[in-house]
Amino acid sequence: MPTVEATTLIADLRHRRRELRRELARVRWWRRLLRARRELTLARLAEATAGDTDLDTAWEALAADAPTSRELSTVIWADESKPTANRLEALDAIDHRLDSYERRLSANLDSVMSRMVDAMSAAR
Repeated sequence: MPTVEATTLIADLRHRRRELRRELARVRWWRRLLRARRELTLARLAEATAGDTDLDTAWEALAADAPTSRELSTVIWADESKPTANRLEALDAIDHRLDSYERRLSANLDSVMSRMVDAMSAAR
């Protein structure tokens, strides 16, 4: 019979797992939007410049911190009347930040899952 302490720990870990899964789903949704917007921007840029722009200079990684919803919205729903290499750089930069955040979330989720399994095993 599990103790009250073990039951509380398991409930807490379940809650944390649920929250991490929810946040991971949100990050993945934003990343799908970013990739789609990037592809659209690249297509419009290629059409407008016919290959005259060196796109490699637009793909620099920036800070690895998690972007805010406001930053994500600004990048994804920006004015697309004139595509530029700077636009691609902004999309790539925020995607790199989300990638780092997604990896941290996944690692935390794995840790919580492992602890939850251990706690459930110990409670038996």
